[in-house]
Amino acid sequence: MNIDSIFISCGEVSGDLYAADLTGELLNRVPALAGNIWGMMGPRSIAAGGDAVWSYEELKLMGITEVIPAVPRLLKLRNRMARAILRRRPSAVVVVDCPDFHFSLVKKLRRSGYDGFVVFLVTPTVWAWRSGRTKLLRDCFDLSLPLFSFEHEFLLERGVRSRWVSHPLVETLKDFKAPAELTGRYPGERVIALMPGSRSYDIRYHLTQLIETAALLRKDGYLPVFSIAPGLSAALQGELRERTAGFENWSGEGRALMQVALAVAGVSGTVAVEAMLLRRFMVVIYNGSGLSWLIARALVRIPWISIPNYLTGKPVYPELLKDKATPDRIVRELHGYLDDPAGKAEVDRRLEEARRAMGNVRASVFWADSILGALAQR
Repeated sequence: MNIDSIFISCGEVSGDLYAADLTGELLNRVPALAGNIWGMMGPRSIAAGGDAVWSYEELKLMGITEVIPAVPRLLKLRNRMARAILRRRPSAVVVVDCPDFHFSLVKKLRRSGYDGFVVFLVTPTVWAWRSGRTKLLRDCFDLSLPLFSFEHEFLLERGVRSRWVSHPLVETLKDFKAPAELTGRYPGERVIALMPGSRSYDIRYHLTQLIETAALLRKDGYLPVFSIAPGLSAALQGELRERTAGFENWSGEGRALMQVALAVAGVSGTVAVEAMLLRRFMVVIYNGSGLSWLIARALVRIPWISIPNYLTGKPVYPELLKDKATPDRIVRELHGYLDDPAGKAEVDRRLEEARRAMGNVRASVFWADSILGALAQR
């Protein structure tokens, strides 16, 4: 198979996880691609064999009020990327999540005459809002690889070329075990994992509530432990340690901390899916700037923001949004699960249903085979 190179672009920690999984599988199948999988990546993709021409730190933005001031810089970044792709002409362009930036990049590439194979891995949540973007997926992309079965069905119904078998975290977390360093740290302790997020935006709007929550949990005899995401910049990690001084923290993988915990409280995102697959109850919180919140509430048409709730069709994880995300309420929801054996059993049963809806095949193998198979036919 003659493949010149493959361009992969991701932003944020979760995107880097998926890009790394794909990079590793592509190199397993085509060792000649070593040194020729390149683009915008994070540390995991680099460790998997990718060449990071740009750092994924450049896209760690969230919220309209944070993105707007960055638009000129992001446009310059998009243009530099487009020029590099058009000059090198990779056999495939794979973009991971971050739809606003990546849609703009791919539209520019197509207008400039790039006719290579273009893939959207981790498709945008068009089932929840801005469904008109399915036209972009249909017109500009040769393949879409969503994370969930309901997304795949939604895309197929609208003429998008979509494939799905499983969520990648199913395989990743199937036999996951927290490191001995962590399991031996808190013997007999009633740990509650507090997850303030992996972006500066998350930390800005949620850390204060979680610090106050930690104080209440400690009074109740629990051991609150803060997760410091390893993908955070050194400056943000330092800020988190400083602001949570006096409480325990863990700077390894957040999933390891969740596994040793009785329950979890934290910011909405991929962490909720990880908690579900690890069989851990979670109180989901989400806040944001006034403008971002108003716009989101006007546009989003789904009753829940947490994927486990969407998979079960009713709330299995409490969602405390905006001013409802108070420390008292967070602690009350945790007690409601931990102190009620019958209620806990019902929640655990519904979480098992949600896990079954995630598939049971290695997603990264499927992604690599789908991309390489399509390239072989071109």
